[in-house]
Amino acid sequence: MEYEIVTLEEKIAAGVSARTNNYAPDMGAVIGGLWNRFYKEGIWASIPGKVNEKALGIYTGYAGDEHADYTVVVACETAEEPEQTKYAVCRIPAGRYAKFVIHGDMVQAVAAAWQEIWQMDLPRSFRCDFEEYQDDGMENAEIHIYVGLKEEGDGGIESRCGLLCSECAYREQMNCSGCVQITKPFWGESCPVKSCCETRTHGHCGQCEKFPCELLHGFAYDEKQGDNGKRIETCKSWNGAH
Repeated sequence: MEYEIVTLEEKIAAGVSARTNNYAPDMGAVIGGLWNRFYKEGIWASIPGKVNEKALGIYTGYAGDEHADYTVVVACETAEEPEQTKYAVCRIPAGRYAKFVIHGDMVQAVAAAWQEIWQMDLPRSFRCDFEEYQDDGMENAEIHIYVGLKEEGDGGIESRCGLLCSECAYREQMNCSGCVQITKPFWGESCPVKSCCETRTHGHCGQCEKFPCELLHGFAYDEKQGDNGKRIETCKSWNGAH
């Protein structure tokens, strides 16, 4: 498949969301249900401040494994985050993307394109991918697919919070592949810092406009498990800050 490398500014999107994965038996029903809600329940029509008429299918919060769970957001781009809490809000991060232009059946052409994309040797960031539907045609639609790519120098990111997974004494013992590559930590059902970072579609906490937030600060300086702020400094170095 042919594609071009493009650089995008950050986009704000609002709509409805759900969690699934490529091998879930109800994946099609989950994603189809979101599109049904988005249009038939009037979500699209009610969203304020739409930038254009295009619909977006956004995929974020997965760990770089096609078997991993991810969040699907069916949305439209908005000028700012809606005040109403009934919408799922997602920020498509600025950065480099591989852009594919697809023509054909709105469902079948997109599904076939993604099957090929998963087989391609792309330097994917796995932070955020999305589809942008240029019109509402079903049988001969034009869809732009954007696949997030790694930025130069971000290959050393090991975790969301700044901990160095390569230095973790439990990594081999617990058969853990590292924060960026897993859906949940070995020590519990979830990590609030990881979840927050991935929900905001950041590669690590240093990319967040609230960095360093109270949540990260609390973990970094915890009396028992903190590292006296070392992880905060690591995030700064990953972000090119000094």
